[in-house]
Amino acid sequence: MPPAALAAQSATSAYQRAAATVPPSRAVVLLYDKVLVLLNRASIAIQEGRTSAAWEDVLKAAAILRGLSHIIDFQKGGKLAERLFTMYTTNILVVLQSFRKPDAPERYRRITEGLAELRDAWALIAGLPTRAQEMASRGGHAALPVETVARQAAGNRR
Repeated sequence: MPPAALAAQSATSAYQRAAATVPPSRAVVLLYDKVLVLLNRASIAIQEGRTSAAWEDVLKAAAILRGLSHIIDFQKGGKLAERLFTMYTTNILVVLQSFRKPDAPERYRRITEGLAELRDAWALIAGLPTRAQEMASRGGHAALPVETVARQAAGNRR
């Protein structure tokens, strides 16, 4: 099986495992959160010259989006399902094509802005807080990827 097919199968399996333990709409929110973290990590890695780590994160993010596109129910979703599939496909292509561009971090920032809006829409469906609500509950501070927190802590110890 080609690597891309394995990655898509892996992402679909991850969704199915998550959906088995939490309601499907919450699983979708968790997967969006993971994509957002991965693209943020990829941006940081690119800026730090760690292209191998960035590429791994980009591939994982694309695989999750591919997995989400494979679980769309076109019978129930109709035109909305078609639009969602097109959005996933477009984002997968843009995420992969942006990698070697000189402005890749900025491109990933714009992509995550759009995906964050979709994440928040799913959060409302799932009865979960939006990103803005989560930030407000933390006194205006956004959640940071683990790597960023660790890097900041290490910098504060110096």
